[in-house]
Amino acid sequence: MKVIGEVLEKPKSPITFLNITLHSSYRKDTHTSIYNKQWNPLTPVQLANPVSYADCMHWCLPGLQDTWNELLFAKLFYP
Repeated sequence: MKVIGEVLEKPKSPITFLNITLHSSYRKDTHTSIYNKQWNPLTPVQLANPVSYADCMHWCLPGLQDTWNELLFAKLFYP
């Protein structure tokens, strides 16, 4: 981070560095597939009806990438 700070100190054009590492570390709930509390893989029948088998706290709520998108959108359109 120190090197990046030194490089961005005197840029030729304005640069904004958004460190999302710390922000992302607070969100340990990001999952890229149907998350369940069972150890066995879901059957095709269960996968066809994820409402009955998915853990909605992990799957249905906005995830970490959505937070990144909101931060990027805010920086681009509301500088």
